[in-house]
Amino acid sequence: MTAADEVIRVPKAAELVAATLRRQIVTGDLKENDSLPSEALLMQQFRVSRPTLREAFRILESESLIHVRRGARGGARVQVPDGDVAARYVGYVLEYRGTTMADVYNARAELEVPLARILAANAKPKQIARLQASVNAAGEFLDDPEAYGAHDTAFHLLVAELAGNETLEVLIQMVYHIVGTARRRYTASLDRGVHQLEHLQVHKTHVKLVETIASRDPDAAEALWRKHLVEVNKHYLARPLAKTVVEMMQ
Repeated sequence: MTAADEVIRVPKAAELVAATLRRQIVTGDLKENDSLPSEALLMQQFRVSRPTLREAFRILESESLIHVRRGARGGARVQVPDGDVAARYVGYVLEYRGTTMADVYNARAELEVPLARILAANAKPKQIARLQASVNAAGEFLDDPEAYGAHDTAFHLLVAELAGNETLEVLIQMVYHIVGTARRRYTASLDRGVHQLEHLQVHKTHVKLVETIASRDPDAAEALWRKHLVEVNKHYLARPLAKTVVEMMQ
């Protein structure tokens, strides 16, 4: 194809307006829950028609960057970028490709293992205190499968947060969003007694991880977290649900 054959696509006015507002949101010029200026002011600012402005709003609303309330007292308010939105799209791609939950769980383990080493090497006292508070709070959830499942997820996400690598943190948040549906189905498939034994073992590992992080032992922390995630995967992959394709439409 020659340069003469190439077609240059000129962005629509609505896309340009959406791009400007999007940039203001992601750079923090517009904060969460800020109201956008009135339609009249925005039409004047961008020199566009009302239909064009509303098309720009629809683009941003589809990206979950704004929420538009209709009516006389309505208007557009800013929403901060949400990792769950990205996770849904990634989940749809995986579902379309026929990706199994086993594949997702294996990816989770590879993403999470290095975080224990990073955290043990760099943890501050306040971070260790947050981890300790999390494991201390676990006792009240051990007899409740759904509540402990939520606690377990929160602990893993806390480790990801405190490790300090934001890219890995976002990726791990996405993975946990994707596995959420399968995990709830798994929880419902087992009786309460089995869950109690599983949760007690998981809780002991969490306690031990916090101890290795507090003792500033990166090798021990990484080895423990790897062993834990590998064992969890083996346990999970032995279940029929592991063979199912990612399901985001539940």
